[in-house]
Amino acid sequence: MLPVFRSLLPMITALLLAGPAQADTSPAPDGRLTILTEDYPPLNYREDGQITGQATAIVREMADAVDESPTYELTSWDAGYDAATSGPNTALYSTVMTEQRKDGLQWVGPIGALDTNLYALSDAAVTVNNLGDAREADGIATVTGYYSEEMLKEKGFTNLVGHDSERAALQSLLDGETALLVSSNAALPRLLETVQADSGAIDPLFTLSTDLTYLAFSPDVDGERVARWQAALDAMKQDGRFAAIYQQWLPNSQPPGTLQLVTEDYPPLTYRENGEATGYVTDVVREITDRLDIDAPIRLTTWENAYRMATVHPDVVLFSAERTPEREDLFHWVGPVGSNNAILYAKAGSDLSLDDLDAARDVETIATTSNWFTEQYLQDAGFTNLESRPEPVDAVRAVMEGDTTLTILTDSTAPNIVEQAGYRMADLQPLLTVLTTDYYIALSRGTPKSTVRQWREALDAIKADGSLETIRERYFPHQGGTPAPSAP
Repeated sequence: MLPVFRSLLPMITALLLAGPAQADTSPAPDGRLTILTEDYPPLNYREDGQITGQATAIVREMADAVDESPTYELTSWDAGYDAATSGPNTALYSTVMTEQRKDGLQWVGPIGALDTNLYALSDAAVTVNNLGDAREADGIATVTGYYSEEMLKEKGFTNLVGHDSERAALQSLLDGETALLVSSNAALPRLLETVQADSGAIDPLFTLSTDLTYLAFSPDVDGERVARWQAALDAMKQDGRFAAIYQQWLPNSQPPGTLQLVTEDYPPLTYRENGEATGYVTDVVREITDRLDIDAPIRLTTWENAYRMATVHPDVVLFSAERTPEREDLFHWVGPVGSNNAILYAKAGSDLSLDDLDAARDVETIATTSNWFTEQYLQDAGFTNLESRPEPVDAVRAVMEGDTTLTILTDSTAPNIVEQAGYRMADLQPLLTVLTTDYYIALSRGTPKSTVRQWREALDAIKADGSLETIRERYFPHQGGTPAPSAP
């Protein structure tokens, strides 16, 4: 991780760093591709006169598969991006897709996932399933001034232990002075080498942010040509070559599949147990991927990170997500798989009562969870007394500690959230059911219609043969009723 990680997205900033002296970025006269990148080890760098690295190895393997012989150049990021957006016959890697860049380039990938993670010693009995768990850790090693440290401070972390370098932060974890380390999967392998530590010495426990990287083609490149490169990458992912190359350079990292499956800690619908993602909707997703013969890992991260990935990138499966009018056009919807009642709660014993939702506008504050549909609903209804919290357990604690008047939770997940916060449901008093919604599996826009159709058909088959009800009984015993077939 580099000291300039103070922008909105840490890894985007890293990819914007100036590279070596500018290379000749003019296109080859014979129509061959010119493929550009910047110096950013271990993804792309020069060694013994050759451009190498994780992303370079992937791109070279793809070029062989499509029978092309492009020229490769290291250049500055600005020069490479200008060349790729103006063309002709130019491609740039490793390029982070953003909302601002999406329409100006043609994208093949993802070829990498740049994660900012929380790490622990591999033999330590430390569990981090959400930000609440991380706040309880006995010290998190950070680098003073880095984006990751500032991001955690903004989320209310008070157990950060700042260091003047990445190496010093890593050493504090290895020496047992801190329980966790925040670092990036791209920086960590070489960092471990500098302190002569084995790559298996530490394990990633939780992903704070993710940037997917691509091979981005200039707009003039023929679409069929771009599609051949994408097909070559997909074949590499299916036959294992992609994962093998990936692990050489980024051990203990999760390579991106053809689909990105992302979720949050939201028990009993989605959560981690014994190191594996599980839960009602997680099991439904696994049943679908098994039936469709999809081998894709599930990434458990913050809702904020998962939601951003699904709204920016194609081929992202986000679960579970409430289908609301505000989100209707943002995703393709597979489901419903269940329903929720969103309820306003006060601390038990409160003399407060609510006759209707308008009465809630008059309370001092309502603790909401950032980017949850419940927060979005109240914001769209014009509420001005909301206090957003990064995690639902924070909202529960705010009510119980008297920092806010109300909070809003769903009935299917409230018991687990309240327990995680250290309380019982009897400690809260339900005042008003605000709305009832269905929750779905959401596929990002840009995902092929054929993929969306396959997911809907698979879910309908699971409902029809009784498998969904069997899964439901594991998590919601005595709650019968199978949701209706999938609607477009």
